[in-house]
Amino acid sequence: MASGSLIVVHQMAKVGSMAWVEAAERGGREVVHSHFLTTPNLQALAGILSAPPEENTIAHPLVIRDVLRKGPRGLAAIEAQRREGRLVQVVTGMREPIARSLSLLTFFADFCGHAGGGLSARDGAAPTEVCATLAGLWEAVLAKSEPRGSFERLLWWMMGVHRTWFDEELAAIFGVDVFSAPYPRGAGAQRLDAPGVKVLAYRAEDMAPSAPGGTTLRAAAANFLGLPKFALRPVNAAATRRSWPLHREVSERFHLPAASLDRIYAAPAVRHFYSPEEIQGFKTRWGGAG
Repeated sequence: MASGSLIVVHQMAKVGSMAWVEAAERGGREVVHSHFLTTPNLQALAGILSAPPEENTIAHPLVIRDVLRKGPRGLAAIEAQRREGRLVQVVTGMREPIARSLSLLTFFADFCGHAGGGLSARDGAAPTEVCATLAGLWEAVLAKSEPRGSFERLLWWMMGVHRTWFDEELAAIFGVDVFSAPYPRGAGAQRLDAPGVKVLAYRAEDMAPSAPGGTTLRAAAANFLGLPKFALRPVNAAATRRSWPLHREVSERFHLPAASLDRIYAAPAVRHFYSPEEIQGFKTRWGGAG
């Protein structure tokens, strides 16, 4: 690890980024946290936020504005680090798409709120309504059909970015192609290098202490970050929020047709990070008759 390196926790939303930020900061490291750094993606997000009144279904946009602010700030810090010839260490991750989509929906329903209500625990949402909303959003993602309401458009966009994020963000900003080598099964994480950049790419499922890959992930992270006492603590996790009972019930009830699951799990990023056996397990979990 180079002296004075900058840690950049840059990843699509709801793959455990805050736990990595907290762990690195606890170890005394300088950290930049971002979800989107490229101009096209920041403009797309800003466009959702600036929907006309008749299309605005986001009740409280503060969280989204914070994501927008982090982009230019993060990019400026990265560019300054590069000008000084110092190392940038990037931590990025992947999470299986349907579990991630459920976390996206419950998070944004909690913190942004839908103007019509009915999707958050605070509003007394019914699990059947949340399941129906999530199924409709996946249908729109697969059909590439942009919803009219801004809350729905936000979720639609955020859910679909797993198909393009590693090309549009990681490769575009850092010159690193996560698909250039197979994901190393059993190694805990994937290591990639480019001039002035080192990347650690992980799977969110391995972050749980009880996960089969948890021990190797923590060892890989400790080595990568130079933090012998590295530990991941639950930060901003669904289980720590008031919406957890609703989240858990929706997770137990939610299902999609087999044809939809085939298309979702055919994405290159999914096939890169997960084995065929793991993908079949995800399909089995979400493919019940519901």
